[in-house]
Amino acid sequence: MSRDLLGQIGLLIGSLLVLLAAIGVLRFPDALTRMHALSKASTAGVSIAMVGAAVTLSNLNDVMSLLFATALQAATNPVASTLLTQATYYAEGIRNHVGSVDELATTIADE
Repeated sequence: MSRDLLGQIGLLIGSLLVLLAAIGVLRFPDALTRMHALSKASTAGVSIAMVGAAVTLSNLNDVMSLLFATALQAATNPVASTLLTQATYYAEGIRNHVGSVDELATTIADE
C-alpha cells in the first residue's frame, strides 16, 4: 500500500468521525450529550485526519508541524471540553438532564 493511499484513508476516516460528531450534535437531546459527542469524535477525527495528511507529505518540517498540531489537539481539546461541560452543568437555564444517577448533584447538595 502506498503512502498516498494510507494518507487518503486516514483523511477519509477522520472526516467521517467529524461528520458523526456533527450528526451527534444535531441529534442528541441536551447540551451534555451533545458536548460528549462533539468532544470525543471530533478529537479523534481531527487527529486521524492530521496523521493521514502527515503520512502523505515528504517534507520533514511539514510532517512535524502536523504531528505537533495533532499532539496539541489531543492534549487540549478533552480538557477544554470537560471545562465547558462543567460550566454548562452549573449554568442556569440550560437543560442538562442526566439520565442515570447524578452523583455530582448529590455532592453539590451535601455542601
